[in-house]
Amino acid sequence: MIFSPASAIVLSRIRYNDRYSIYHLYTLERGRVGVLVPESTHRRSPLRVHFQPLAELEVMLEDNKRKDLLHIKEVRPIDLHHQMHLDPVKSAQAMFLSEFLYRVCTLPEADPEVYHYISHSLELWGELERGVANFHLCFLLHLLHVLGIAPQLPQEGEGRGLPFCLLDLVYTSTPRGASLSAEEALHLPAFLRMTYANMHCYRYSRVDRGVILDHLLDYYRLHLHAFPALRSLPILRQLGQEGLLRG
Repeated sequence: MIFSPASAIVLSRIRYNDRYSIYHLYTLERGRVGVLVPESTHRRSPLRVHFQPLAELEVMLEDNKRKDLLHIKEVRPIDLHHQMHLDPVKSAQAMFLSEFLYRVCTLPEADPEVYHYISHSLELWGELERGVANFHLCFLLHLLHVLGIAPQLPQEGEGRGLPFCLLDLVYTSTPRGASLSAEEALHLPAFLRMTYANMHCYRYSRVDRGVILDHLLDYYRLHLHAFPALRSLPILRQLGQEGLLRG
């Protein structure tokens, strides 16, 4: 077998059999790929210990585009993001974002802009102390721009007091399908100005964050592709109910 180096971010794990698990990685060089990783944690085969959700790795990847599942020869951690998995809020966000990216980043084609956006965001997140509760919202918001599906709002003031249709991206009294209520639409321009630098200024309640996240997921399904309900979402909501997801 021929192997070549690749930069990769871990998205998901599925148990394949007693010997292997299937991990899906988002790579800089090839887009999303599926790899077989030995289950053994023996010192001769320590590969699996590196494959945490959203860990960033340098891997020696089997160079065979005809296979759906590839083998890995070597792994070198770039950043395992250990801090995220020690913090209950960041850990829940990591589970959510890895599952979300698994559903969104599905193409086996390189997209360096998407990879670098994810990598840079994770680096910022690891050092983040303020605005942590809003990170996943800001991440999803700005990924829309990277994917080329961000909404372009009409001129400010136009359509004020009307619902906003998430499908047609217009203010209208008769929206088709998923939409923001007239009251929610009033806050849309301010939300679209959220950045990693200012997100700590957005003092949303638990209910607000839940509503915003639901609308963001609806938007992705409408403008990218449909995907099922995310299993990690209830865990994220539970943190909000317990008062941990704040600040």
